[in-house]
Amino acid sequence: MHGLELVQDLAVVMAAAAVATILCQRLRQPVVLGYILAGIVIGPNTPPITMVTDEAAIKTLSELGVILLMFSIGIHFSFRKLREVGLAAVIAAVVEIAGMFLLGHEAGKWLGWSRMDSIFLGAVLSISSTTIIAKALEAMGLLRKEFSRLVFGILIVEDILAVAMLGVLTHLGRTGEVDLASTGTTMLSLTAFLVGVAVVGFLVIPRLIDLASRTELEEVLLITVLGIIFGISLLAQKLGFSVALGAFLAGAVLAEVRQVKRIDRLVGPLRDVFSAIFFTSSGMLIKFDFLKEGPGTVVWIMLLVVVGKIIFSSLGALLGGCDLRTATRAGFSLAQIGEFSFIIAGLGMTLGVMSERLYSIAVLVSAGTTLTTPYLISGSGAAAGWLEQRGPLWFTEFWKTYQSWLRSFGATSREKHRMAWGFIRKLAGQLMLQLTLISACLLSAAALWRTYGDRFPDRFAVADWGAPLFWAGGALLALPVVVAWIRKFLALGVLVSEVTFPRADQLSARKLAQGLFLGIGYLFFALWLILLSAPLLPTGKLLLGLFGLAALLGGLGRKRLVRIYSQGQAKIRETWETPPDQDGLNLPGESTVHVHQIDPRSPLIGKTLAETGLRKKTGAVIVAIERKARNMVSPGPETALEEGDQLFVFGEKEQIRAADEYLRREGATEV
Repeated sequence: MHGLELVQDLAVVMAAAAVATILCQRLRQPVVLGYILAGIVIGPNTPPITMVTDEAAIKTLSELGVILLMFSIGIHFSFRKLREVGLAAVIAAVVEIAGMFLLGHEAGKWLGWSRMDSIFLGAVLSISSTTIIAKALEAMGLLRKEFSRLVFGILIVEDILAVAMLGVLTHLGRTGEVDLASTGTTMLSLTAFLVGVAVVGFLVIPRLIDLASRTELEEVLLITVLGIIFGISLLAQKLGFSVALGAFLAGAVLAEVRQVKRIDRLVGPLRDVFSAIFFTSSGMLIKFDFLKEGPGTVVWIMLLVVVGKIIFSSLGALLGGCDLRTATRAGFSLAQIGEFSFIIAGLGMTLGVMSERLYSIAVLVSAGTTLTTPYLISGSGAAAGWLEQRGPLWFTEFWKTYQSWLRSFGATSREKHRMAWGFIRKLAGQLMLQLTLISACLLSAAALWRTYGDRFPDRFAVADWGAPLFWAGGALLALPVVVAWIRKFLALGVLVSEVTFPRADQLSARKLAQGLFLGIGYLFFALWLILLSAPLLPTGKLLLGLFGLAALLGGLGRKRLVRIYSQGQAKIRETWETPPDQDGLNLPGESTVHVHQIDPRSPLIGKTLAETGLRKKTGAVIVAIERKARNMVSPGPETALEEGDQLFVFGEKEQIRAADEYLRREGATEV
């Protein structure tokens, strides 16, 4: 009877979700709101009739919804988009999340809640909803507005910070430790995990997807993708993180493969089904008994979210250099919480460190702010206009002066340091990435030993060879990167010493500086490797012996290891530089329209359409140009191109292919 009860409950859930979807479409409201309300109606906590009997089974299915929902957020995230995020979006996201977290934490303490409830309340209130905002802006025709671009940049940064928050909260919930050392260790492990999965994913997953996509059966690609999603989610859980984190990272890696649009289309229906179950079950879990203590709690927290997010988001955008109107409209657009808040609250309940009251409040506040989102966005223009015209003169003048100062300071700083430190910053960034990847290999080996070490025979573990073998596996994976790090750090030392002592009469000082720099750097590198290896190599003799063996292998096979690293680097660069397949705009016959955006260093900048020679070389035609200031339809041959222009290129299949290749060579990215 258990199977029949589950089928019956699923029928009720899906029927209620279907009715909610239809009603929301008629009322022009987000379907997420309908799912939550449907869950409240059919849930066991809403009298007089309990329509769902096996609540635990529905909750288990909703966890699949969490995985697929986080995958969906990840696949629309894309590492490529990080290059388009400006400083204003980064500052605004950091200010908003930090401000809302502190505000929520203090609100929880003021309400008399426990420390963990207050911490999770701050986390729940800090993340805005990408899904709800995107659908609201799309429905209102505002996707291409300047403030919308800022909003999406902020949401991209928020997604990254929310993923980090999931890792920290998971560690906090399991250990109860909130000190600086444990938080730093968790962030290190989280960063190593993210970089490790991303690098290995870029090496392996595109090739695996290519193999699966060559078949004529769509189910082969679908099963392969689902295997990747659940595999990385399980790996994240085994390493001490949440499955939601693994699913997000799987989506972010798959967002870089060429077949991403095909994958999104295949997984979409499955994601929609389980997402409906997830949001509906979230409504079912709401318990209203907490309202006896204070019926105004939900309204009060909802007002806190709306007002707090408007203030902190707008302030962050202003500090990032945005004008007053753009910052205000962005702040109004971000004034809600959504799917990430559900996942954070669900994490707290799963770990058993958060009360059910907070989960109910999070869902109700999300439903309320979802309802107000379209009205806040539509009213943001009037609010920005009022602030510009009737706001305090000192306030508006201060931000105008600040914006001008920031632009002039940035231009002066870039010009002053462009030649001197450009290569140094690039090398330092590559070294940090390599060091994180090395750490990921050794930390993963230690985590896997902690998870699976007790499954080995006792004599294997007692002989003290189990942990060293796991270390050896991680060290072999890291060895090519270690050799590359040593070589690149040598180049950095030479460059820094030459920049610091550029004159010919400073040769001795340059050599001394180079020796000190390299000696200190290599010493810290060795100590770092020892620190990471200590959990698996407890005895000093064993540690020194295996380190010596690894150094010997590295020295003897240096050329081969360099070649392996170079090949891996080339494959990652190939994945990164291969744009996803574009659906294009289908037109009669074989004609399509593709859109390309001119990158900052493109040689096309300043050229006229006639000077590009695109039509003569490919046969394709630029039929429109979208620019920040205005949109141009049927631009003339004398139209000059500018940085950031989006070119709408029209032509037949072969013409478009040739135009895509030409524009890609000339520094334009397909969007």
